[in-house]
Amino acid sequence: MLRRLARVLLFALVAAWNGTALAQATAGTNGTVRVAGVVLKWIRGDKEANWRRLEPMVREAARGGARIVVTTECFLDGYAIADKSIPLEQYRALGEPIPDGVYFKRLATLAKELRIQLVAGFTEADGELRHNTAVLLGPDGQLLGKYRKHQLEHELVRNTPGSAHPTFATSAGRAGLMICADRREPQLVSRICAEGAQFLLCPSGGMFGPKSNDPILQARSRENRVPIVFVHPAEFLVTGPTGDILMRELLGNVLLISPAEIGTAKDQNKVFYYDLPVAIQQPVAR
Repeated sequence: MLRRLARVLLFALVAAWNGTALAQATAGTNGTVRVAGVVLKWIRGDKEANWRRLEPMVREAARGGARIVVTTECFLDGYAIADKSIPLEQYRALGEPIPDGVYFKRLATLAKELRIQLVAGFTEADGELRHNTAVLLGPDGQLLGKYRKHQLEHELVRNTPGSAHPTFATSAGRAGLMICADRREPQLVSRICAEGAQFLLCPSGGMFGPKSNDPILQARSRENRVPIVFVHPAEFLVTGPTGDILMRELLGNVLLISPAEIGTAKDQNKVFYYDLPVAIQQPVAR
């Protein structure tokens, strides 16, 4: 009973804090920030193929006025952790070191060229460890920070969970990141918001759609009084601070395609945009 009461009090305190922050942000708002979600099917275990598919869509997002661009969970390796038949050493080789990885450097160069803030999901190699990670790159190409997925479930056989709840200063306010299954843990999301997040970005690749996924995001938004942008291989979703669905776009019913299916009717992909009300800050220092 006491634990339940403590949990309720935690939610109430976080919601009150974020309600104040939201009111201050709204009072000081002078516009919106255009967020783009790159909804793109995975190619399992082929980093180069996934990069070739993503890059032109990120460029399209920048031409469309997006200042923040978000990929799916593990876009780069196609969520290879789902296929345990991939030999362990082959899986480990898919890990991308930060900041020395070839594709990490390409992402940083792209963010700098397009002058965007880019959230990208991939398997991170950190020495002997592997993490399901999302990085946030600034418009100068510098790493603003990274978030490692906490709720790994089946991934635990090869990946190591994160333990931190960082938030990141951006030109559009303070952003929090979470990845896929993390959204199902109210206390985890509340801890991220307690660090000052004014909005949350959620690269994902698991459940999607109005029955199994959307009510979860709505609840996390409502509990913490923050908007959430959810980007998935088959869905783009934005939930508002009161739990309303501000935008929902579904794109097919598959997450993964084979190389032979690239360009076919099964390969549905699109850049979606949402203009998120924010208190615009000064640009991130160069």
